[in-house]
Amino acid sequence: MSTKDRKLIEKENRRESILAAAETVMTTHGIHGLSIDLIANETQLAKGTIYLYFKSKEEILSILSMKARKLLFKEFQKIEKSDATPIEQLKDLIKENYAFYKKEPLYYDLVSLYEVNNTLTETEEMHESGQEIADLIIKIAVRAKEEGTLNPNINPLYFSFCIWGMTVGVFQLIKVRGALMNEKMNVSEEDLLNTFLETFENGIKK
Repeated sequence: MSTKDRKLIEKENRRESILAAAETVMTTHGIHGLSIDLIANETQLAKGTIYLYFKSKEEILSILSMKARKLLFKEFQKIEKSDATPIEQLKDLIKENYAFYKKEPLYYDLVSLYEVNNTLTETEEMHESGQEIADLIIKIAVRAKEEGTLNPNINPLYFSFCIWGMTVGVFQLIKVRGALMNEKMNVSEEDLLNTFLETFENGIKK
């Protein structure tokens, strides 16, 4: 291996270690607690060294958000290629999103970060990743419409925004108020999710 190749590998490894440290910091302090200072402490690197690899913490957030979106989109693609009916696939997207939220809470927060924080600006790459998810939903909705199982009055484009917005909203409710709703009103997370799925299906079927 040449010296040049070895340096490139070392640089990429250092870059990945910084990103991994950022994930560790956010797991402990939350997304909004991320700072270059904490990353520097976690990696035992000087702040100046970190700035050699990333311009800002916003760039780090953007890169990790892309990573999270790609992971979720990969699972969505499996659903879109499954043998389930289009209506079932649409429900399965919500179920998979919920499973992702439970299994990878940090990555889920990174996926929805730009929906709940209007002070952040998406890069073009991030916009395209969001459009990929929307296009997949539209594709399934169009198939459901063509086979006559989707309400004909539903516009697939608008529907793609609504299903995403509703899902983010319900999961945010579960995350923020779920424990209190269970304690005060005996509303379980599972029952709330199932009610959402049932309401969703009844609302879109022909």
